[in-house]
Amino acid sequence: MRKQLLTGITLALVLSASLPAESIQGNFDLNYVTVHYTYEVRDSSSADDSLATYAITASWPSSASPMYTHTLKGFSVGDTIATTLVPLVTPELLAAFGYILTGDPTAPGVALNIDMNDNGRFTINDGSTYPTTSTINCSTAAVIPNVAEFGTWLSTQGFTDPTDSKAYKMGWGITLSGIFAQFQPADLINDTLGVQFGPGTAMENWGMLTAHYSDDAHTQLSWLDVYWEAHDGVSSGLGVDSEGKFNGHTGVPVVSVDTTTIPYIASLNPAINVSTDYGMLGGPGIKTDSVGATGDTVYTGVFPANHGYLFDPMGDDGIPFSGDEALQFTGYYFTKNFLTAAGTFGAVATPIITANPLDFDSAFTAAATAIAYTFAATAADSAAAPTIGAGVGAAMTASVAADLSNLGAISASGPTQSLGGLASALASGAFSVNVNDSDHDMLLDGTTANGRLIYEVDNVCIPDNTTQRVNPHFLYTGVMSVDRDAPIASEFKLLGNYPNPFNPVTKIKFALDRFSDVTVKIYSLLGEEVATLYQGNLVAGTYDVKWSGKDNQGYSVPSGVYFYEVKSDNRTAQGKMLLLK
Repeated sequence: MRKQLLTGITLALVLSASLPAESIQGNFDLNYVTVHYTYEVRDSSSADDSLATYAITASWPSSASPMYTHTLKGFSVGDTIATTLVPLVTPELLAAFGYILTGDPTAPGVALNIDMNDNGRFTINDGSTYPTTSTINCSTAAVIPNVAEFGTWLSTQGFTDPTDSKAYKMGWGITLSGIFAQFQPADLINDTLGVQFGPGTAMENWGMLTAHYSDDAHTQLSWLDVYWEAHDGVSSGLGVDSEGKFNGHTGVPVVSVDTTTIPYIASLNPAINVSTDYGMLGGPGIKTDSVGATGDTVYTGVFPANHGYLFDPMGDDGIPFSGDEALQFTGYYFTKNFLTAAGTFGAVATPIITANPLDFDSAFTAAATAIAYTFAATAADSAAAPTIGAGVGAAMTASVAADLSNLGAISASGPTQSLGGLASALASGAFSVNVNDSDHDMLLDGTTANGRLIYEVDNVCIPDNTTQRVNPHFLYTGVMSVDRDAPIASEFKLLGNYPNPFNPVTKIKFALDRFSDVTVKIYSLLGEEVATLYQGNLVAGTYDVKWSGKDNQGYSVPSGVYFYEVKSDNRTAQGKMLLLK
């Protein structure tokens, strides 16, 4: 979520911007935040792209010493690599985000305490933390360092929300920061999203702010709701080097590995061999009825890993066991036998086709025969090899004659066709070797000569442009603060006020068990509303609300008994306190 630091580039201020009519000055704590990332493939730009690639690959036997590399997924410029939603919508998620990102239980969570000043400056105070990422040797790692800085901001003319008299909206932008992106304050009054500001417009990096007050006169702040959208580039300070050239990358050291699809396919076809050691690279998992945070269907049995099998029971038509599967004769796994067949077929057929471009029959027959000889285990097998090869060659030549335009696909099917010829010969008794070696893994210690190949995912750097859409919610600590030492709230509960009796300030404590719309009000002994202390959304947690003994107009109230009421959606709790002067 943190910006990449930008050096050597001067960012222009937005000359038409101004400072707000309403005050947003005060100290604020981050209460929750959602961040949505979009990673889009870009063209090479900077010297940092020298190791860039446009495909996710896996190699056997390893990335360090590959004998065969397989493309798992290829990308073109403009493709979306991934979209990621990070919903840190509770104090517990904010506190645990370091562990979630890094796997280190001692890693700090996300915490931001900011002083906002009406003169266009802000301060991130000591004790704050904010996530960032770095890509080294094509591996992207996340860290949450301590942050502190002085920054500047600007705004455009604002207005009172017509649906909420206590809310004031304005365009808001950060013009100087080494931690956040730079973005411009949109003109929310005169301009239109998607025309004057937003993706594809002259103002792609833009932001806005809603200040919420406890009174219609906008004198008592409650919270700030901020939104910004920033794209890699010089104007945002994201994803560029000191020369202004794009240098952002998505490092891919792992892919999704699925442990559920192979057992499920085996339930449909008992001939499928199942391993408990590794899963299927890029497998989809098992579809559930659940919906994720981004609205997508949730799949189970999928986790990130850097080793796994290539397994394909579907083929090009997406239907299992329909006969078009390239790996059907090796148990639908990419095995050493399939790799041997593929290597042999190409080595034999390619020079014949090159020398005689139309002599398909000779090329196909010679390649299929060579594969039969490679797998022959007895003299009888060797004697049968020419016949098996001739049958495969004739069938492939007939396919080419029927559809010359499909020559490439027919030629690529040569290893499969050749292994199919051997499987048919085995069934008829003309061959003794079963080419399906999917019942075991190939081991590199020499104890096995074939079997399922265990692929290692290659560390790759894919050049990307990143878009971040950030929506933090800050509480004004002059009124509301979070009790971070309290236990996790399991119910909506009023915890009293302290001190009581009080003069001149008391704090009302309550716990929320869920995200809800919260209102905190003070009433007189006669039931008349005295003050609204807070009105807005809060995430689950334990809170302290400060009351300084003043009414909605800012006047001090007399001594006496007062009631306080906390509402959470349709739930209400009340308490009583005594003001003594």
